[in-house]
Amino acid sequence: IGAMATMILLAMMASTGVLGASPRTQVLGAASSSRIPSCTLTRMQGPVLARRSLLASVAAATFGAALPAFAADAGDTQRLVVGYNQIQSLLKDWDTVTTTVEGKRNADIVRKVLGLRSTTDPLFQLDKLLQKAVQKSDPDRIEEWIEATDSLATHVNNANEFAYTATFGEYNPGGGKDQVEKYLEFSRKEMELVSTDLKKVLDLLSLSP
Repeated sequence: IGAMATMILLAMMASTGVLGASPRTQVLGAASSSRIPSCTLTRMQGPVLARRSLLASVAAATFGAALPAFAADAGDTQRLVVGYNQIQSLLKDWDTVTTTVEGKRNADIVRKVLGLRSTTDPLFQLDKLLQKAVQKSDPDRIEEWIEATDSLATHVNNANEFAYTATFGEYNPGGGKDQVEKYLEFSRKEMELVSTDLKKVLDLLSLSP
């Protein structure tokens, strides 16, 4: 998170009462135009509503500008369930799904399942889904939510980058089919971690896949 975002965050914490005389809040993050940044928040003191408001704002700062606008209902948490099930199908039939009828590897399907290719993808603009969904989570488990969503953002970013690299791996200098396979495997491993994190989010929302 940049300096300006950090200043805004601290101001919000002060105004909502989250930032007390002896605050124990730490914000860690990174921002990049080509990455979906992540942030980690540890033990926050203050009212439940203040913590929820803060988390929504942090999610906006970390996921925000990386994805285009989404016109559908961001409050539809069932999209998380559909997205999770798509990830399971992808992982179950990985080699088949990531191979075209012509026999070439198609890493772009990974980015589509992650919601990074079309407004019709269930996980499209995941940030807005999570901003809305946090209001339906158990406030007593807010730290579990922060940990799960932070980890989810990291692994979504990694899976996306590896898939993108695999897409052009055959044409890059020093590349070839072996490079495509290498980065596809990296992406698959990250998708397994995305699956684990998203399942945790669903559990915190009492949603069944």
